[in-house]
Amino acid sequence: MGAIIWQKKTTMNTTGGATVMGSYPYPPNGMIEIDYEFILIFKKPGKSENVPKEVREKSRLTKEEWKEYFSGHWRFGGEKQINHEAMFPEELPRRLIRMYSLIGDVVLDPFLGSGTTIKAALELQRNGIGYEINENFVKIINDKIGNNLLLELFDLEIVKRTQKIELDSIPYEPSVPDAKPLLDPRNLDLNRGKMYKVVKIVSEDTIELDTGLFVKFLGLDVVDKERAVKYLREYVWKKDVIIKVEENSLVSENTIFAYVYLKNKIFVNAYLIKSGIAQADKQREYKLREKLLKIENQRKCV
Repeated sequence: MGAIIWQKKTTMNTTGGATVMGSYPYPPNGMIEIDYEFILIFKKPGKSENVPKEVREKSRLTKEEWKEYFSGHWRFGGEKQINHEAMFPEELPRRLIRMYSLIGDVVLDPFLGSGTTIKAALELQRNGIGYEINENFVKIINDKIGNNLLLELFDLEIVKRTQKIELDSIPYEPSVPDAKPLLDPRNLDLNRGKMYKVVKIVSEDTIELDTGLFVKFLGLDVVDKERAVKYLREYVWKKDVIIKVEENSLVSENTIFAYVYLKNKIFVNAYLIKSGIAQADKQREYKLREKLLKIENQRKCV
């Protein structure tokens, strides 16, 4: 879904406690101060549940918060690495929790560490589950969450797993057939003149777009594979194209049948037939069937 650049004050120092690193003040071995991190945003596939209006209203952000949180750059300080080697300020999970969850939701932290994320979740009236394999952090977590008077209304339960579980023994039952989201042409602004870049010539009749979508040329059967691939590599590969689809164009979760137009309006499907590289598809029904058949017949008459 995108990424946020978190601009922070670095907490990294050399062993001597200096604030500059490398061969200062002389070239050539100066080291760049790492004072930023990338926050990558992903979304699980599947439909969201209906949320009561009351919950949505209580979870809403102000206009100012929305503009600040959903900008591409965040600027606030980092955290001193005292009790944990990867400490981060509470402001970091607080923003993300407010952006992508509602009051009453469950926040999962698979690398609990010192418990900062769960603390932020509880304070924001969310529930939290965290996993941590280092038992040395139990006291730190308990001090941060369990002994916090502001969180006394929440029940903190620390469970030590005694039985080792092999991942191969856990049955996989996805809530959706595949982890990849279904590429519905209606969600890609197809048929609306948007340009997509061709990143790969997959075969004589299939190209791949920069969205990850595979497009098979609708309405034709390639008869000269070598010429087809040569043409596509010379005139279609790395070019911007417009994609137009018909109903029931979806072949699989990431492949569609479609008409392909170059930026200069050349209709690639028709050109392949006009040049003798392909014939009109006579097995399938499609809207431009008669037009493509006519192009093929005109070529034969020349």
